[in-house]
Amino acid sequence: MFFAAHSLHRRLSIAIGTLAVLVGVLGALGTFLVVRSLASEFNASLRDAAAHVQTGAPHRAAEAGQRKPSEDFVVQIWSADDGAAPSRTSNAALALPRAPSGFSSIDYDGEAWDVFALAAGDEYIQVAESRSMRNRNALRVAFWSLLPVLALLPLLVLTIAVTVRVSLRPLERVGRRAAKVDLHDLKPLEVAQAPVELRPFVESINRMIERLSVLVNAERAFIADAAHELRSPISAMQLQIDNLRAAPPEQYAERFDELRRGVARTGSLVSQLLGLARAEIGSVERAADDVPLRPLVSDVLADLLPLADARRIDLGAERLDEVSVRAAATDLRVLVRNLADNAIRYAHEGARVDVTVRREGQLAIIEVIDEGPGIASADLPRVFDRFFRAAGHDAPGSGLGLAIVQALAQSYRGRVTLENRRDGPTGVIARIELPLS
Repeated sequence: MFFAAHSLHRRLSIAIGTLAVLVGVLGALGTFLVVRSLASEFNASLRDAAAHVQTGAPHRAAEAGQRKPSEDFVVQIWSADDGAAPSRTSNAALALPRAPSGFSSIDYDGEAWDVFALAAGDEYIQVAESRSMRNRNALRVAFWSLLPVLALLPLLVLTIAVTVRVSLRPLERVGRRAAKVDLHDLKPLEVAQAPVELRPFVESINRMIERLSVLVNAERAFIADAAHELRSPISAMQLQIDNLRAAPPEQYAERFDELRRGVARTGSLVSQLLGLARAEIGSVERAADDVPLRPLVSDVLADLLPLADARRIDLGAERLDEVSVRAAATDLRVLVRNLADNAIRYAHEGARVDVTVRREGQLAIIEVIDEGPGIASADLPRVFDRFFRAAGHDAPGSGLGLAIVQALAQSYRGRVTLENRRDGPTGVIARIELPLS
C-alpha cells in the first residue's frame, strides 16, 4: 500500500495523483453520459431539417401527435420563379430575407439569426437558426457537461483532506514522541520509522537528546560528588563546634583557629564547585571579547608571586607573544591561574615554574612547565576527573582545578593536555590550545 512509503513527497504525490486520475475519469464518464443524453435534441433538429426540406406546397403544420416546427429554426427554399418571398418555408410566420450564399448573420424583427445558404440547381436553399437558441443550447450543454465535475468536487475535497491527514500521520507520531522527552525519558526517536524528509530533523533532535543526556548525567554525577565532598568538611566543622563548646576557656583561641580553617576550606571548595558549574554551562551566556594574552598572563603571574615566594618557587615567563583570543577575560584568568597554582603547589622548594604564550598556526598556545614530581602514567588519564587527586601528593586542594580548566577550554572550542616532561628534569607540561580571535 502506498501509504506505507517512507517518503511524504512520494506518498502525497501518489495519493493525490491517483485521486486526480480517478476524478478525471469519473468526470469524463459523466460528461459523456450527459452529452449523449443531449444528442436527442440534435437528432430532433436533424428531423426538423429533413422535414422542412421537401418539394411541393409550402410546409404545413404537423398533424396531431407529431412534432411542431420550431420557431427558432427555419428552412426556406426559393424556386427560379420566386420573388423576394420563398415558395416553400418551414414556418410561414418567419419571413426571413434572402441571405447571400455561405454563412452569414441577419437581423430580423430585433433578433439575430445565423444563416447558411446555397444554390441547388434552380432552387436556392436557406437554413437559419436564431442566435438566442444557439446560445441557450450552448449554455445547456456547458451546464450539463460541468455538472458531473461539480458533483465530484465535495468528494474531491473530502478525499484530499483524508489523504493529507493519513499521509502526515507520521509527523504526528514523531511530534507525540518528541513531546514525551524529558529529564526522566531521554530515549532517542526512531529514525528508521520516520519519513525520508523528516530524518535530518529527527537526527538533529536525537543529537540534542544525546547532548542533553550527557549534560543531565554530568549534573547528576556532579551533585552526587559535591554532596559526598561537602559531607566531610561539614562533619569536621560540626565536630570542631562541639569541641569548642566543651573546651576550657584557655583553648578557645586554638579551637577558633581550627574552625576558621575548616570554614575557609569549605568556602574554597564551594567556590570551586560553583566555578566548575559555571564553566560547564559554557561561554554562551558570558560576554566574550578579543582578549590579549600577554598582559593577562602577566597580571595572573603577579598575583601568584606571593604564593611562589612563600614556597621559594622561581615563577616567571619565558615567552609572551602578542596574541589574542575571543573569550571572557575572567575565564582566561581562571584557566591560567589554576594551572600555574597547581604547578606552584606541587613543585618542590627551589623549583622553577615557567609560563609561555605563543602562536601556532590559528591557535594560541599557553604552556605552564614545572619541575615537580610529575604524574604517574596510570593517573594521567584521570587528572581531569572531578575530585581526583594523584597518589603520593600531599598538597592541599579539592581536585577540581583541572576539571574547571578543561570545562572552560572546551566551552571556547579549545583543549587542555597534561604530559610529563621528557627533557631531563621531572615535572609536568600543561598545555592550553585556544583558537585565535
